[in-house]
Amino acid sequence: MKNIQYSESFEQLWRQESEARTSFSNKLFCITFLICNPLSSVAFYLAGDPFFATLIYTHSLSGIIILTYMYLSHKKVITGQQMSFFTLVTLIIFYSYLLSLPHLSYVQSCLNLSLAIIFAGLVLRWPLRYGVIVSVLGALLYPASIHFFSNVTLGRFFEEGGVFVIIAHILFPLVVKLSYNKDKRAFFFRHTLQQQNEALEKQKTIAENAMKAKTDFLSMMSHEIRTPLNGIVGMVHLMMQEENKQGRPDELLQTLKFSADHLMAVVNDVLDFNKINSNHVVLDSKPFNTFEYFENLRNSFAPRAAEKGIDLLFEIDPKLPPQLTADKVRLNQVITNLVHNAVKFTDKGFVRLRVTELERSAELITLGFEVADTGIGIPKEQQRDIFEIFTQVRSESHSNNVTGTGLGLAISKELLRLFDSAISLESEEGKGAAFSFKLKLPYSVEAMSNPLPERKPSTTTYPGLRVLVADDNKTNLVLATQLLKRKQIMFDTAGNGQEAYDLFLKNDYDLVLMDLRMPVMDGFESTTLIRQVNAEVPVIALTASAFENEKERAMANGFSGYLIKPFIPQEFYDYIFPFLGISASGAGR
Repeated sequence: MKNIQYSESFEQLWRQESEARTSFSNKLFCITFLICNPLSSVAFYLAGDPFFATLIYTHSLSGIIILTYMYLSHKKVITGQQMSFFTLVTLIIFYSYLLSLPHLSYVQSCLNLSLAIIFAGLVLRWPLRYGVIVSVLGALLYPASIHFFSNVTLGRFFEEGGVFVIIAHILFPLVVKLSYNKDKRAFFFRHTLQQQNEALEKQKTIAENAMKAKTDFLSMMSHEIRTPLNGIVGMVHLMMQEENKQGRPDELLQTLKFSADHLMAVVNDVLDFNKINSNHVVLDSKPFNTFEYFENLRNSFAPRAAEKGIDLLFEIDPKLPPQLTADKVRLNQVITNLVHNAVKFTDKGFVRLRVTELERSAELITLGFEVADTGIGIPKEQQRDIFEIFTQVRSESHSNNVTGTGLGLAISKELLRLFDSAISLESEEGKGAAFSFKLKLPYSVEAMSNPLPERKPSTTTYPGLRVLVADDNKTNLVLATQLLKRKQIMFDTAGNGQEAYDLFLKNDYDLVLMDLRMPVMDGFESTTLIRQVNAEVPVIALTASAFENEKERAMANGFSGYLIKPFIPQEFYDYIFPFLGISASGAGR
């Protein structure tokens, strides 16, 4: 039943297509005979054939009939194909009548009839049945009119060109069929291709909607996880500070801090992969000190390597330029993921980061990076899939010790794609692994100026400052206010954007900390209203959304800064102090 319906549907579409495609040729066919038929009688006139008068009368009458067909087609009473078909049938009848009349010679008439049917075969695109009807009518009526109504024999007609007329009519259906079927096949392929394209377009739309739904889901889940995680991480750090002040660090508290930091890393991995996969990450290249960068990187892994009793080797080519330009954060993420994995899966031997110069031009240097280890290695059957998401190395000796999201290598691969690079792997099970990639980076032979020394946490307080904190999450509100209390900074709190705006109208504030997603009135709308009152006061977005487009939206809506949850206390102070006019040393305004 489905095939029958499809066939009927296709045939209907083809008839419509065929009618539209042949509209011009059908009109051209009719107009040609309207003009050429009367002109053909000129040859008889020039030859002195008295048959000229009969031709003029007959062709005038046939012309009126053809005009009638054209009018009916114009009014949609008949189709264009029917118009040309009726025209040719009418002409055959009139031609048969003319052949039955006395002729001095049939040569000119046979030539005209042959040209007429050849022209029809070249111009018209008919169904086969139309061609068969025309062929049968011409092949029967022309000889019959001469045989029954003329005083000459058929032999003379055939001798003077009639045989070519009959042959042309016999071949006419074959020509029509070939032309018609060729156009129908072409339409079938286009129609099928169109259906396939439509199906692909639907699948593409479904895939895009699924990808958008995934992105929205991860964005929402990331926000929902980061919000309470901010409270956990912040509170743990505050409690650790208190314990350290009292000189009695709590082992349970340290375990809690480790778990909170690990959970934060997992959430960040998931969010980072989603951002990269959704093309929301744009590299931010800035110059940095080459050797200081790698030294800081080595220092971050040295404690863990020492704890496991393995050698951590950083072999950095001493001839490298002192200054490179790249997105240091993303490059650090790639190398950190690789070194972290190497340390995690190596129980004895070494983990080595080797950076070598491969090529240099006046502006660019090509560096080769290799992270190698003497760990468990990666089985051949797993190497193809190791860069896929949520995939981890599985070995019998480490089957119970595998932790993490399985996103590190997938993130590294995608980040290197943004750097126009690719990662390679060489490994043998039980004999370690070596990951390598190349980067082409701008550089400078001039050393960077020494950065300011890292600021140590200050005990200075600022009782003269006042901050408005707007957040609908009680835990995050407590965390932010506790951090402000430790610096004796006065504050007011609001549970939604409307409360924040009302408080801002009543009081003077040095800073506003505004959550973006709140009930009643969100942070965007509240900040817009605040900006109408005061365009100078700093407003910092405190949000769990790390997507670049939301940051751009916030900055475009009047926010002065964008601090992503979760954050630790020192990060909080480092970020808000400049907006409060506090110098890097923490000495005051």
